[in-house]
Amino acid sequence: MTKAAVFAGLLTLFLGAGCHEQARTGKGTEVSVAAEEIPMLERTEALGRQVYLYDQCAARATNLALARGVDLAAMGTQGWITESRSDRCAVTFVTGDSEPWRSVCMVTFAGSEEPNIILIDKDLTEPQAAMFNARQLVLGIVENPCSDAYNTVVIPREGEPGWLAYALAAASDPNLLLVGGHYRATVSADGRTILEQRSFTKDCFVLKSRDDAGPDVDVVAYTLGHVHDDRPVEIHVFLNLLCGKPLYVVTADRRFWRIENGRIALLKQP
Repeated sequence: MTKAAVFAGLLTLFLGAGCHEQARTGKGTEVSVAAEEIPMLERTEALGRQVYLYDQCAARATNLALARGVDLAAMGTQGWITESRSDRCAVTFVTGDSEPWRSVCMVTFAGSEEPNIILIDKDLTEPQAAMFNARQLVLGIVENPCSDAYNTVVIPREGEPGWLAYALAAASDPNLLLVGGHYRATVSADGRTILEQRSFTKDCFVLKSRDDAGPDVDVVAYTLGHVHDDRPVEIHVFLNLLCGKPLYVVTADRRFWRIENGRIALLKQP
């Protein structure tokens, strides 16, 4: 019979310092946050969910294309962009040079309908080309790669022109959760200029689905420290949805947060 371990995690309360730690059971009582923080937390939740959905859509499209015998590598594919509306998403695989980028294959999903694979050779539209340029730019800011493979997500900025482009360190082992190595670039509307950029961690942190207690112990949640911000960021929401387990985060101001099902809750003030 499998026994349940409560938490496995990595707490880094100070720059460069870390320790493995077991945490107590129980979800904990939520603590109210300041009114001015609520919109920021809601925006973080929405961004994290959007990054997750775009990433999953691209993964589904890639797997489906390969399963249907579409050789994306042989077609010269250099990457992809994902566009989404409501319950619909379309993934366009891109080849060529920047003048112009061209599509070679598009995979579309629409709710419960059967997905479509369309082999199509045409120039990207202007917004699509801008998205792919942003995708190329964010890969260029990865200074400390934590994986041999990186996935990308590019989404429109809310309320202003431009894009948020993410470079996401990808793990080939489903038992590993890569906490480190993720980057974000804020890019101009034409996709050619980085306006802001950041990494979300200082080092390459990897969490495993089983902790040191052995193979018969299941991990039910993760804990980690985040020294760059006083609140959880969208990558924490993305990681929570990706691993399907609660994520507990200690931020730079020593507040203790829970992220579960893409929702952020404050559990403890310092």
